[in-house]
Amino acid sequence: MREENTARNLQDYQEAQPEQKVQVAPKTSSVALSKFETFSIVGLALLTLALMVTLVSIKVSMTSSQNKLDSLTTQISKTNTSNVNLRQEISELTSFDRFSSFAKKHNLKMSDNNVRNISK
Repeated sequence: MREENTARNLQDYQEAQPEQKVQVAPKTSSVALSKFETFSIVGLALLTLALMVTLVSIKVSMTSSQNKLDSLTTQISKTNTSNVNLRQEISELTSFDRFSSFAKKHNLKMSDNNVRNISK
């Protein structure tokens, strides 16, 4: 009965697996940096830092200038609107119809005898 057992033989199973080979990492040795390389790396790092600070400074300056420009544009627009309104008011106040109605209201007449034409 034992021979008819369907269980696998553990020893045969372990032998069937291929052996795993352990890979050894190659030995690496580091070479010290020369003074020139060290100064070059430090110099490039400082240059990069200076450029980044300059870029941020320029961006802030541009934003400030843009805000000032927007403020001035708004002020110019308001002034132009005010000028147009004042010109309209001047036109209304100096119209011939207004003078005529004022003259009628105060019983005034236009006399051609009292008008003088002056030319240079």
